[in-house]
Amino acid sequence: MKLFTRYLRINLMVTLLIFVLASLAFYFLLWYVTIHQVDEDLKIEQREIQFYVKKFNRPPEPLNVKDQSVSFEVSAITKAYRKFSTIPSPNKSQTEEFREISFTILVNGQWLLFKVSKSMETVQNLNRSIILISLVTIITILLVSLLINRWQMRRLWKPFYGTLDNIEKFRLGEKGALHFEKSSIVEFELLNSRIDQFIREAEKEYFLLKEFTENASHELQTPLSIVRSTLDVLIQDENISESQSHSLQTAYSAIQKMSKLNQSLLLLNKIENGQFTETQIFDFKTLVEQKMADWQELWQGRNLKIHSSLHSTQINMNEQLAEILLNNLFSNAARHSAEGGSVFLKLDEQVFEISNTANNGALDPGKLFIRFSKAGQITDQHGLGLSIIKQIARVSNKIVSYHYKDDRHFFSIRF
Repeated sequence: MKLFTRYLRINLMVTLLIFVLASLAFYFLLWYVTIHQVDEDLKIEQREIQFYVKKFNRPPEPLNVKDQSVSFEVSAITKAYRKFSTIPSPNKSQTEEFREISFTILVNGQWLLFKVSKSMETVQNLNRSIILISLVTIITILLVSLLINRWQMRRLWKPFYGTLDNIEKFRLGEKGALHFEKSSIVEFELLNSRIDQFIREAEKEYFLLKEFTENASHELQTPLSIVRSTLDVLIQDENISESQSHSLQTAYSAIQKMSKLNQSLLLLNKIENGQFTETQIFDFKTLVEQKMADWQELWQGRNLKIHSSLHSTQINMNEQLAEILLNNLFSNAARHSAEGGSVFLKLDEQVFEISNTANNGALDPGKLFIRFSKAGQITDQHGLGLSIIKQIARVSNKIVSYHYKDDRHFFSIRF
């Protein structure tokens, strides 16, 4: 859940709770005030009856009108007494309630119980109107507050989301600095400055490490060439023993592997440094067929069956990188197919797919394209071939993917 949504939800719940409690308190307070006012009016009626009885020494005539009634009867209570109560309407067809005062008066030596009731229809209608107006006001305030909060919060958080977008688009090692939108919010400015400082330090360390790797790879080329040439001479010497020849062959294989690793690291550095920027539109099918012809002898040597379904497809890409891409894909398929297995090639306007038969199960997609990673039993010779494929696809705006199905490894390049 987004922070913005969580804040609005909590704010709305708290505001609603406060309004409900305040409305209940207001309702009971209003009811108390109105009832108290009706009771005061009834007290006035009591005083008028008492004044009448005192003046004329007899009770007034009973009264029964729509909104008020006055009646009396002989009381069983023989002392001064007064009580307020709420009663239903004497007329059963009416739904409003009446407020009644009962009190006793001594008239000519006899206690009489007087009852004066007053309709509460006006009071109830007033209360309903006030409550309705209050509810409409509360709902309006909530809706306006919600809209204002959404608008205001979106405006306030806009620099933050702009910062997230910039970070998402940022790639370490690519040219171009991050530009953060200026904000009047101190916390966002502090966040941007800390991120900018962190990125600058990370880029500095990254370029130092990349420069070291590139320089080390270049410096290794000369001694590796010397060692390989020396081993070539020693292997051709007819005076060495069989055990010495075996040791030299082992050392020569290790040097060959180290040389390929060095070349792969140099290639990765060149790709990451953007040294293959020139692109052109060409028929990918033609290039695939050329590479198939180059690999035909190796495939025949391993007795691999080749199945292809190729359609003419124009792509925009650096042709040298495309050749390296195909070489690595073909090498990966040939190296990891059992002798006598099959390699399948498929090309259309959307995707180039190469698959090969295998019985070792699926590879780990999370480690497959990581440098020097050994994803399962089927691996690169030095763990860089698939990383090179991934980097070529990235700089060429292509998507590389892997899946395993029906005892076959599938590698796809989506254009």
